[in-house]
Amino acid sequence: MTRIRLSLKGLSLLLLAVFIVGASASAAEVVLSAVTALPAQHDLSDSFLKLFVAKVNATGKGVIQIDYKGGPEVIPRNKAAQSVQRGAIDMLHTPAAYHVGITPESPALMATNLTPPEIRDNGGFDVISDVWKKKLNAKIVAWGESGAQFHLYTVREPQMRDGKLDLTGFKMRSTGAYRPLLQALGASPIEMDATDVQTGLERGTVDGFGWPTVGLVSEGLHRAVKYRIDPPFYHLANLVLVNEDKWNGLPKAAQDVLRKVGAEYELSSAKRMQDMASADEVAILKEGVKIVKLQGGAADAYLKAAYGAAWQAIEKRLDAGEVKVLRSKLLKE
Repeated sequence: MTRIRLSLKGLSLLLLAVFIVGASASAAEVVLSAVTALPAQHDLSDSFLKLFVAKVNATGKGVIQIDYKGGPEVIPRNKAAQSVQRGAIDMLHTPAAYHVGITPESPALMATNLTPPEIRDNGGFDVISDVWKKKLNAKIVAWGESGAQFHLYTVREPQMRDGKLDLTGFKMRSTGAYRPLLQALGASPIEMDATDVQTGLERGTVDGFGWPTVGLVSEGLHRAVKYRIDPPFYHLANLVLVNEDKWNGLPKAAQDVLRKVGAEYELSSAKRMQDMASADEVAILKEGVKIVKLQGGAADAYLKAAYGAAWQAIEKRLDAGEVKVLRSKLLKE
């Protein structure tokens, strides 16, 4: 009888130990809440969800998981950055341009002609990471979808003057990102929500717009334009941000998973954007959109106007010393 009791006692202790070990392992797994500034079905959010979130959740089992809460229906995009800043959410995927009011350096990330790996190699990533840490209380884990660039599209044929593109007389839908270039080309920028572009074109309110090299077809805008101007310019800058305090509290193993997947995601998402851009180009050509290919001096002047106008606008926001550092890290001249 005594032996049976001892055995039962030993079994109970063993089960208790297994329970404690299991509970400890479960407790060690960190779960981060995540939101996207764009809707989940948007091409850019879809890239983040499939190439970053899914990969972290697959490789980080037992260490770290990401709980995706949703897009702007959860937190409006104009409040998303502040939410990660104060720790209301742990992780945010967002275009850097969406929080330019907090980080006026944001346009510099778009006005680059380098890739994220190149910017990491030259120390530029450390520079911008320090800015986002100080101003937004956020850790930049990755810079995604950089393979997408930008084009200008019009409903009537663009004109050339003195060997350069001239959009004088064109009313162009604009955001802060395109405004400096459009003004440099002589166009009249008109602020308009992206959802109103199609109606604006149909009513003649605008003659064209700027748009990333992806998403034109999915939005149906390829049927509303007649011309695309080449070459493309700038690079998309979508950031994966984690609240700085949350990041500092993560176990090293969890940080390592995010770093590793983040580096892979920068490459895979860039390629995905390039593949999507190629597919979009096939679709617009099939629709009859004509590509105006600027070449030689005209192309050089166009790109010089694009980057020059962008950096002039950046110089008005920041002090000369900071602009010099950012420019040296983000622009190959």
